[in-house]
Amino acid sequence: MTLRSFGALLGPDEVLSSRPTTTAYAVGEAHETISRLFCEHDLSPLERREVRMRLRSAHQSGVGIELLDYGEAVRISVDGGLENFYLVQIPLKGRATLDVGNALVESSPLIATVPPIDRSFSMRWGAGTPTLIVYVERERLRAMAQSVYLVDAERLDLGLQMRLDTREGADFLRAVIDFHEVLERTTVGGEYARKLSADLLCARLLGAVDNAVSRSLDVWQSPQGFSAPRGDLLARRFETAAEAAAEQGVSVVDIAQQLGVPLRTLQEHVRIATGSTPTAILREARLRKARALLLDGDPTRITITSIAERSGFTHLGRFASDYRKRYGETPTETLRS
Repeated sequence: MTLRSFGALLGPDEVLSSRPTTTAYAVGEAHETISRLFCEHDLSPLERREVRMRLRSAHQSGVGIELLDYGEAVRISVDGGLENFYLVQIPLKGRATLDVGNALVESSPLIATVPPIDRSFSMRWGAGTPTLIVYVERERLRAMAQSVYLVDAERLDLGLQMRLDTREGADFLRAVIDFHEVLERTTVGGEYARKLSADLLCARLLGAVDNAVSRSLDVWQSPQGFSAPRGDLLARRFETAAEAAAEQGVSVVDIAQQLGVPLRTLQEHVRIATGSTPTAILREARLRKARALLLDGDPTRITITSIAERSGFTHLGRFASDYRKRYGETPTETLRS
């Protein structure tokens, strides 16, 4: 994925298109709907007396995606902050602002806003600003921060914006796209795929937004490198764990926890020792697992989707593409051979 806005990849009408759309025209009705979904707030139209709200929503294990469009220009105020959850708000088109104390963030399809959980704030959304919202429960993100940095993340504090035109921002967008696709699928046995995708989304969020934990560890944006010998023990232990992970259904974050190291430390050791990344090595292990299942499988009793999910792939199209690049044939051709 090149550095492009989410809106260039998925339009407002495509976001959660399989889900029902909740609409509201009266301000009171729109306010009540969003208060039930998120938290109590004040909603004030800026130009008209009514709104043209559209909402689609899907959540899974403390992580969710919303498509929200008020249709008209509005002001939204929250007293005391969000408290129990984090939001990353990406306008798919149009403009919006986030006002927190003396800080003002102007958001666009390339700059997302991240409202605070412990401070009052207000937002202004322009008319025709459909917004994709990523929702993560505070405890869910705090647990991921502890896994990534291996420190107490009790005081996890996120910055107010996330730039999406950076490498980290592009990684986050990939994770959002993958999670969106997993939420839209309704295949049996997809619980594992949804967990992996949600974990990756949380990890990518932490990597893309400035946060107090990474600042305290001096790893924000440019982690300091260190030397490690080729054949590094930690990298070898990870490679062994990755082979087992393809069958056990765990993620890179899970493996880092098993090995007792922060995710960033694991990434650096693997990069220096192998020239690759933990994600790439785990993907190769999963491809090998998938190939073994395909070669042994009965095409009348199993599907490509079920094998992809059993092997830890959450994005069916990417699995098929990676498999063909790796083995020179499609998963279907292998299954039928």
